[in-house]
Amino acid sequence: MTTTRYAHYVGSLPGDLMTGDQAILQWFADRTAGWPVTALPCDLDPDWIMDYLRTRKQHSDVFEIVQAGGYADYSDFPSYGLRSGSKLEVRHVSMDRVQRIGEVVAAFESLQRERPQLAETKVQISLPNPLDLAMFVFAGAAVSGGLPIGKALRHFDLAVAALRQLPVFTEAVVQEVSEVIARHGDRVVWQLESPFALLSMVKATQLGSRWALAPLVARQLAGVLGRLHEIGAETVVHLCYGDYQHESLLAPRSLAPAVGLLNRTARLLDRQGAPLPPVHIPCAYGAEPAPLEPRFYAPLRSLATDWPVIAGVVSADSVENSDRARALFEQALGRHAFGVATACGLGRCTPEVARIAAEATVAVARDDEQTPD
Repeated sequence: MTTTRYAHYVGSLPGDLMTGDQAILQWFADRTAGWPVTALPCDLDPDWIMDYLRTRKQHSDVFEIVQAGGYADYSDFPSYGLRSGSKLEVRHVSMDRVQRIGEVVAAFESLQRERPQLAETKVQISLPNPLDLAMFVFAGAAVSGGLPIGKALRHFDLAVAALRQLPVFTEAVVQEVSEVIARHGDRVVWQLESPFALLSMVKATQLGSRWALAPLVARQLAGVLGRLHEIGAETVVHLCYGDYQHESLLAPRSLAPAVGLLNRTARLLDRQGAPLPPVHIPCAYGAEPAPLEPRFYAPLRSLATDWPVIAGVVSADSVENSDRARALFEQALGRHAFGVATACGLGRCTPEVARIAAEATVAVARDDEQTPD
């Protein structure tokens, strides 16, 4: 019996393809060619949290704009601050998606009735890590790396404010998931997404301070995963290098930052008695395909063996090279990957490139030597 690699779709689609919830779900289902998938995604924003960030202005009673921005690129992200005397509450930072997610679940159930082969499949909803929500609301371009270092340092107080308010963002996220579970049971797989966790590790490694930062980032990630496990949420972790305007924030030299973060997170989750969810490790970044140098993947040899790992090696550029990257990934890992995926969602692609990438994901997952169990 062989081990099946799942095809994992990270989520987003180009705006031109987002013509309705059922159309999005059907688009992904049509690309699976009958191969097992981790879930069928239906992202609510093709640009991840851009709509969320823009709508913080509606809470002008607590938020004030510290630095304006129009989201043209990483350097153009605005930063918010709290008005003097105001107190941040869950309602100010909630994504307010419970009803909207219910509509997605209804569309998914309708598709399942049309396609009995999807009976055991679940719908995947993007769930930004509370740390990322807090950092991008308060620190904007300084956190994204889009500011010169001098100017970024002058915004350090905004990052500190984000950390102080992190419990409010965490509570908002947990409340949303709890309410969706109460209404819809276990129909949803939650993809916990954290560019900040991985990017901060990459940057710390480059600056020689990884061992100082890793415990803090891992503690936050493990804390959220533990809370989600307690309320019965099924999760998959999506790490990311950033993909705004199809450009990465940082170019990793190897997978060492991801491995360091995940090993510490695994130890913390073990202490909590929480299982390790599948984790998607991106290898490509921005418009760059996954590297074909073995040394890039070598740190996987020390990854905690209990992680079900999704190899983010697929690129629309070349199925052959994507499969070569998958082989290098698994050789270093010492076992088959749980699944394969692109490095990020497809929202920044053209519809044609998105189609090629989705079909390449299944092709690389399938492999000539594999048949589904």
